[in-house]
Amino acid sequence: MRGWRWLAPAVVVLLVVTGWPIGRGVWNSLHSYSLTSPDDRTFVGLDNYVDVLTNRPWWAAVATTFAIVIVVVLLQLLIGLAFAASLRRLTVLWPVTRVLVLIPFALLAVVSAVVWRDAVTTGFAAEWFRLGEVGQFGSLVGVTIGELWRGTGITAVILLAGLLRVPSSLVAAAVADGATGWQRFQRVVLPAMGPAIAVAATYRALDTFRILEGPLLVDEPGATIRTAPLMIWDTTFSSLELGLGAAMSIVLLLIVGLLGLVMVQLFRVRRLV
Repeated sequence: MRGWRWLAPAVVVLLVVTGWPIGRGVWNSLHSYSLTSPDDRTFVGLDNYVDVLTNRPWWAAVATTFAIVIVVVLLQLLIGLAFAASLRRLTVLWPVTRVLVLIPFALLAVVSAVVWRDAVTTGFAAEWFRLGEVGQFGSLVGVTIGELWRGTGITAVILLAGLLRVPSSLVAAAVADGATGWQRFQRVVLPAMGPAIAVAATYRALDTFRILEGPLLVDEPGATIRTAPLMIWDTTFSSLELGLGAAMSIVLLLIVGLLGLVMVQLFRVRRLV
């Protein structure tokens, strides 16, 4: 109970900071509310949620967002693990390298999105690979690469923390037993890194799911490639439908929460196995 006395103030602040915006969003989602007529607010109950849940473009945008998240997180885990293994050997330069790998994450997301969009459409990537006219899909690929570049450094740092916790005695015992490098990695290193991998994958999946800057930069009228945050942006700030946009936000929040629970359970099962 003594620990809860210290933790209670932080919990109360967290509930206030998060509870008020969410509660306000739920309240707005139950009304037909537009910025063009702020005084004309009509209670519509769950009609906005019905409109969202039966909207095929919305679910197509959610599927597109999931595809981006899967690609980005998988590549970040693979590249981040390679970086972590390399950084582990740079004991002398570690104070410098840990700053360097975090520089992309410290930049604004819109900066990395613009840089990589231009690189793929008209810059060095387009010239090196002779991409020609990449179109809107190519532009979205560029901003997806920007998100991959932005988050790989923090992923590598998290994985490095897990890699440093692998007991050297276990690795030495595996070597003495004649285990190959792949066997040591698969049966000793990966299980010991399980918690770090779980944290990195869950954090980056939830963070990437809210990707907005990149898709917003390549958005065009009549575009077929759209993400869920971009649809919320258009509904709220272009169509000025605050009630419907709030309903989309709450639905997206529930999807992200469900995704987090699934990933926590998934990684928990893998660690026990």
